Amino acid sequence: MLNAVRTARADAPANYFLGVRLTAEEESLLEKFRTDHKLANRSEAVRALVRGGTEPRAPTTELPATLRNELEELVEDGYAHDVASAMVLVLTLGIRELARTHTEHVPTLREHARSANERRSGRTRADREGRGLLRR
Repeated sequence: MLNAVRTARADAPANYFLGVRLTAEEESLLEKFRTDHKLANRSEAVRALVRGGTEPRAPTTELPATLRNELEELVEDGYAHDVASAMVLVLTLGIRELARTHTEHVPTLREHARSANERRSGRTRADREGRGLLRR
């Protein structure tokens, strides 16, 4: 006796049957996913999981606890509506500071780098000349 599995009609006909054995815990997770997403049956739940697995996801980053606390303090102090908007505020201010630093300090830093490079080149040139004199 074969167990018939009924599936809801998808946009495209389902041509492949995939038999998967699940643990009791995995089955309960699949059932929870099905009910949370209001899907008709387990097959639709598996299809939704497969489709969801192929969609690109935005990268997520875990924040250190100290940074998270600082963001929450900005929210508590009324500078931002929620943690996400506090993050946008901090990033915006940080980018402005980076731009200010770039326009004000980078030319000076470049000049220091050029002079250090010239000194290094001069020392290398003197070292080569000195070695050449010692070989004579």
